Amino acid sequence: MSDEMTAANKEKLVTDLKVVISDTEELLRATAGAAGEKVTELRERLGVRLRDTKERVLDLEAALVDKTKAAARATDDFVHEE
Repeated sequence: MSDEMTAANKEKLVTDLKVVISDTEELLRATAGAAGEKVTELRERLGVRLRDTKERVLDLEAALVDKTKAAARATDDFVHEE
């Protein structure tokens, strides 16, 4: 498998991660009233990981947009030069 993911694969990954984030947020909301030390601890860990994951997904998405724009500019420049 290639070391670099294609743009389509990266877009799919971002989309999939957004779904996981959404599902996790829904789970956290649904268990907000659940009692118990283990549930509370798990909710806290999930909350921290969710925030970290959101930041990484936003960074990945921004990088993907930047690379896509750069490729489009390079293509446009090439077409105009030829």
